[in-house]
Amino acid sequence: MTRKDLPVNLLLAREARILLWSLAAGAFAVPPLIWLTGRGLLGPYANGGLFALWGDFAQQVVAGSAAAWIVLLGPFVLLSAARLAVAVSQRL
Repeated sequence: MTRKDLPVNLLLAREARILLWSLAAGAFAVPPLIWLTGRGLLGPYANGGLFALWGDFAQQVVAGSAAAWIVLLGPFVLLSAARLAVAVSQRL
């Protein structure tokens, strides 16, 4: 059974899982990577440690900060771009 043959509800469920896992990565994996990189290159985080960064990140997401939303949505956008590139290359 190919992807085209799958029922719409299964495709939507798959896409919803991809979105949720990507958002989880953007919320829980990317901020520690940013913190580790910043700590290595710039020194300690001025407001505290990793959990302080997570708290500041969550506040910025709620406040609508473009930078925080880019960090949150980044994994989904990159994964979607990669999936699109693969789909286009397969059709060529």
